[in-house]
Amino acid sequence: MTRSLILAALAIPAFAADYSIDDDHSFAVFKVQHMGAGFTHGRFDAVAGELSFDEANPAASKVKVVVKTDSVSTGVPKMEAHLKSPEILDAVQFPTLEFVSKSWAKAGEAYEITGDLTIHGVTKTITAKAVKTGTGTNPWTKKALIGFETSFDIKRADYGVTYGPGAIGETIHITFALEGIAK
Repeated sequence: MTRSLILAALAIPAFAADYSIDDDHSFAVFKVQHMGAGFTHGRFDAVAGELSFDEANPAASKVKVVVKTDSVSTGVPKMEAHLKSPEILDAVQFPTLEFVSKSWAKAGEAYEITGDLTIHGVTKTITAKAVKTGTGTNPWTKKALIGFETSFDIKRADYGVTYGPGAIGETIHITFALEGIAK
């Protein structure tokens, strides 16, 4: 390749790439204090959504994450049934929790993502830092992959989840670990 072709290739701007969130390799996990002592950990087994990422222009990026509330898993069936009940997640009335970004901005090695988080039918705007965890190619499908991870805290009462004061901690720590597959 001639020097001018190499320079021309390097000058081509990076454009947004569109991805589907891979349910098999994406996770929504949480922890919340139990009765002021230890922490209860859990996850949601059904995570889906869309991601459009533009590294050259992060402001053009966007993400939507949809989590099925009835997929909550703690390893304790009785606890899972209670979490799905009207007292906490009310999975029948509110079958999903969602995050939809409104803006992205570069913040050092991370990205500040502001968007609407909807839990229990209540939507609040939050800002969280996300880290791009890597890129790759699926060897079987030859499709591009990308990963992001973010962690943030919410106050459950802000989302209308008020059951069990003193029994369940007021702050819930949430982590989204997402892997996207190119469309």
